[in-house]
Amino acid sequence: MLSRCGWVWQDASVTVAPRPGALAYRPMGDPALFVELLLIATIVAILVQHVRLPYTLALVLAGVAVGLALQVPELPVDPHLWLLLFLPPLLFEGTINMDLEVLRRYATPVGTLALLGTLIQVTLLSAAFHYLLGFPLVLATLLGVILSPTDPVSVLSLFKEHGASRGLQTIVEGESVFNDGIAVVLYLIVLQLLSGEAVTVMGGTIEFVKVVAGGGLVGIVLGYLTHRLYSVIDDHLIEVGLSVVLAYGSFLVAERLEVSGVIAVVVAGLIIGNYGRIFSMSPSTRLSLKHFWEVGAFLINGLLFLLIGLSVERGQLLEGAGEIAIVFAIMAVGRGLAVYGLLSGYKALADRFFPGAWIHAVNWAGLRGSIPVALALGLPADVPQLARLKTITLGAVFLSLMVQGLTIKPLMSRLGLLRRTSEQEEFERAQGQAMAARAALSELEVLNQRGEISERLYRKLNRYFERKRAEATATLGLMTEDYGAVRRRQLGRVSTQLFAAERAALNEALRRGLLSEEVWGELKQDVDARLVEGEEVGWEQLWQEESVDLDEDTSPGQRPDDDRYS
Repeated sequence: MLSRCGWVWQDASVTVAPRPGALAYRPMGDPALFVELLLIATIVAILVQHVRLPYTLALVLAGVAVGLALQVPELPVDPHLWLLLFLPPLLFEGTINMDLEVLRRYATPVGTLALLGTLIQVTLLSAAFHYLLGFPLVLATLLGVILSPTDPVSVLSLFKEHGASRGLQTIVEGESVFNDGIAVVLYLIVLQLLSGEAVTVMGGTIEFVKVVAGGGLVGIVLGYLTHRLYSVIDDHLIEVGLSVVLAYGSFLVAERLEVSGVIAVVVAGLIIGNYGRIFSMSPSTRLSLKHFWEVGAFLINGLLFLLIGLSVERGQLLEGAGEIAIVFAIMAVGRGLAVYGLLSGYKALADRFFPGAWIHAVNWAGLRGSIPVALALGLPADVPQLARLKTITLGAVFLSLMVQGLTIKPLMSRLGLLRRTSEQEEFERAQGQAMAARAALSELEVLNQRGEISERLYRKLNRYFERKRAEATATLGLMTEDYGAVRRRQLGRVSTQLFAAERAALNEALRRGLLSEEVWGELKQDVDARLVEGEEVGWEQLWQEESVDLDEDTSPGQRPDDDRYS
């Protein structure tokens, strides 16, 4: 499929005369330049901790500043190579940290926004670009496709930092992950049309379904095989290396089969994050995997957003400022129509908790970022009005990061969606200490059984970690009893896993013939009905009843056993 788009490898040895006063120029192919960009990204990350500015926006501004001092040529990189280098690790890191059960819970709004929302936005943007800006219809469609995928990297870090609901995080992140794949597929189809190939509506639809479904199938197969391979390996270096092979391999295999590599990476990452990491990895391997991909995503995002700033041509942006402002306004209106239309309908029809404030947050959290820039910079050289398309895309992305990136936190605060309290932070700190101590005790037991540690040292370390675990568990128990908000957030999180276990048991009983389909359906409906956001139906009342029973069983002046509260 890639070859049909007319993509060709281009010579990267471009020379540009430096401006007077600019630093000495080095081509983009110079490895030292990329090392220096990583250094700049690290420095920006350190500085941004002391200023109220989103990290991604700070990187873009740093890239603009570097671009003014260092003459950098337009990036003459093959688009396939561009997407291969950056997309798989970013998508894989995002999906291995997504909770599949929570994603299933919000599958309808995520799927609706990713598919119908993307198609609606492409349609609205294309029509507006054609009639308001005078683009030919095919070019207007191409620009609409390029500007449709969202990239809320800084927004998600804001959500996690301030304790936004996991449901809201899942909707925003899930839409972004899946609409990237859908937008890339549409991008390839429009490029086919531009290259002169005949593409009918029916043919394009069939191609779209085939590419998306095929990518999903590749991701399932490779993700499952890697998950099974993890179960027979106990070496964190090999297992982390396998994750890298899976991220890039699933993309390459899918592209070789002419299906969506992006969808393949997303599905494979979900399988490893929710099955391979839980059932096939030791605690030390899970920690290594998490840290490796966090560092990888940090470095790649640093490079990407710096390159966005470096790619900005100040003169062209100033000349096209009016047009860029119009495009940003069209993007905002198109996004609003799609999100409010789809999610308002879902809220009215869905029999579950879905705050109206979430709709406002999801709408404004749809920043444009690295994916539109990668698609624009990867356009073939023979595309008509190429410079105009690139300038509009870079300007619209820059404006999106500036306007939405700086206003999303005040909006979330005004909507009451940033709700992390000091009690919640204290609880999370104690929870992390307890989990770390338990993992250390488990790993220590394995080392002792293998004879890799002396008995005396084992006993000393065991007492140390047992003491840490007991102290943290005691804190958890007291906070769970004394703070209702902390307790309800725990219930809202763990109930998803408990209900998932219930559903799995019911499905297994049905498969073995222990339940009839009528009884299975009735019990499953009862389990699903208890899934609501935040406080679970009946849980708080159950807690009060159990607390009374525990108090009656406890002698005066004695605290109940802390483990029963954590």
